[in-house]
Amino acid sequence: MKYGRAIVVISLMVAATSLCMAQTRETVKLGETPQVLEPEVDFLSDAPVIDGALDKGLETLPIRLFALAEKQKSDPLVSASYRLAYSMGFFYVYVEAKADRLTFRDRAYQNGDGFVLALAKPRPNNEPTDEFYVLACSAVNRPALEWTRRIFWYFNVDKIFIPTSEDTKLEFRQGEGKISFELLLPWSDVRPYHPLLSEGIGFNLAFTKAVEPDGRMRLIVVGDEIGAEYSKRRYTTLRFQKPVVKGKMQTFVAFANGHLTEGDSLRGIAVTASERTNTEILTIRVDGGEGRIAARDQIEYPCASGVTTKQFAIGTGRLPEGGYMVKWSTTDPESHGASGLSIIPKFLPNELNTRVEKSKQNISAGTYSTAQFLIQELEAKLTALKPYETCFSERLTVAGFMRMLNSAEQGIDPFDGRTGFIRKAYRSKVDSTLQPYVVYVPDSFDKKKTYPLLVFLHGSASTETNIMGFHSLIPDGFIALGPFGRGPSNGFARDHAQDDIAEAITAVQEAYPIDASRILLTGFSMGGYGVYRTFYETPAKFRAVAVFSGAPASGRHYAPGENPPDFTEEQNLQSFRNIPIFIFHGEKDRNVPIGATRDLVGKLQKVGAQVKLWIEPDKGHERPSREGTEVFKTWVSQVLK
Repeated sequence: MKYGRAIVVISLMVAATSLCMAQTRETVKLGETPQVLEPEVDFLSDAPVIDGALDKGLETLPIRLFALAEKQKSDPLVSASYRLAYSMGFFYVYVEAKADRLTFRDRAYQNGDGFVLALAKPRPNNEPTDEFYVLACSAVNRPALEWTRRIFWYFNVDKIFIPTSEDTKLEFRQGEGKISFELLLPWSDVRPYHPLLSEGIGFNLAFTKAVEPDGRMRLIVVGDEIGAEYSKRRYTTLRFQKPVVKGKMQTFVAFANGHLTEGDSLRGIAVTASERTNTEILTIRVDGGEGRIAARDQIEYPCASGVTTKQFAIGTGRLPEGGYMVKWSTTDPESHGASGLSIIPKFLPNELNTRVEKSKQNISAGTYSTAQFLIQELEAKLTALKPYETCFSERLTVAGFMRMLNSAEQGIDPFDGRTGFIRKAYRSKVDSTLQPYVVYVPDSFDKKKTYPLLVFLHGSASTETNIMGFHSLIPDGFIALGPFGRGPSNGFARDHAQDDIAEAITAVQEAYPIDASRILLTGFSMGGYGVYRTFYETPAKFRAVAVFSGAPASGRHYAPGENPPDFTEEQNLQSFRNIPIFIFHGEKDRNVPIGATRDLVGKLQKVGAQVKLWIEPDKGHERPSREGTEVFKTWVSQVLK
């Protein structure tokens, strides 16, 4: 990718205000969505070739139509359909639309061309569910966007952007007046869902087609905001044909446990489809680090003609805490799979709190608050885990906490001398709650010196840890802070978010030698609005501000009814007079379109702000390029002189 075309804009003319998008869009009803989707999903005995085209022989799969279309009123309706199938090992989706060519955009699953698939656990009367996978699939044409080809956008409400396994396949193609997408999704990637083992599977599909120059059209099976943050999902329920196999048996194995406490047994169930009476031999292997075989077992069971299920348990009593891969195979070389397994030590909050209290005199107040917070957070997270979920991050946090506690019990503060990213917590003076933050300490840290502070406000559906993904923006010689803001998606406009930013800064100042005259406020996306809002509230605290792909008018979206300031209005910009402001935006950003930023820059200059705007023509809703990052750091050094 070339960034030499990036443009530094010193002044801009104010763009004409466009009509509100909501006033120009419409929802067109194309059909009904029943509680149960008809007809049944076809069974495939063999896996299709995933190349973006429908295999010969799959033309008989029923053509299914979308129920709703969301589009600009002036745009013609795109004709699109989809087909579904399944096998013992995978779910298959084929989507086709009439179009001359594919359009490649940033986050194409939202902005076109791409689709979003939801698989969910149904509730009584098809009530919205809080257990689901939302898989985002995009047409991509450059390495920087490859992560959007296939990724779990959401999982069980509060988990976001989880990679699929390499066994999930997505391809797309164009030609002959149509575009098409082909997805093969292994059931092992969407544990615990399987047509023969689940009580039911909820389904939704939203296909997005780009409309030039900047529009999009979305076709939906179930009327729902399939990409909504921290929300339950709506769905229709799928029914599946009974499997019919010829010749060899086909087996799938599902494990009930994604995590275990040391000493517990691993429970599983095998389901086998067979043409005739036969015997299946199932081999289970638990691999530890570096492919080491930690446990192994073999299970033999008779299979009748049709479908047979076999429940089993594998002892793991000798396996220590750690991450494992459970692999299974059968007499059929094509029937095999793998699932992750976390084994965690027994976690006893009351006992751990007592140990922390006894070590209090050995550690700083900030370390004491952090220890209390981690126990509280881990107890809540481990309690909320579904049995089938792995807990990689929780397991590592437990291990890290135990090292921290052991250090404190030996009379050593575990944070003394630590550099890099450190997750800590403070006890709020507002309501006595424990609140997390992330601090970055440079490798060259010297407690005898003072340091400038970069405060970074995270984007929506993110937390204080979001700063770790923006490591490149931290200038050399800076300490950096990522506040939580009391929520992942509040726009830093409610829920004591502003109190949290202030208290997190104070906590860092108490723990590290910060130069209070050199505090820089930055943020990405939703955090960009947070920057405008925070500086508006406390302008004297910050030397300068920087906004990356920010939305200046999004406060009302995140805090409806509370009348947060809109920074596209000039009367809210007076506090920015004479303030250095760096603003980055990608010209192809469709999540936060650049038009509002162009308009804002003109208004900021009008009130006397010192604006440096950096636009990158090839960037979407993302961080700046290496060149843009260096421009930002050069600006920082000039501001701090």
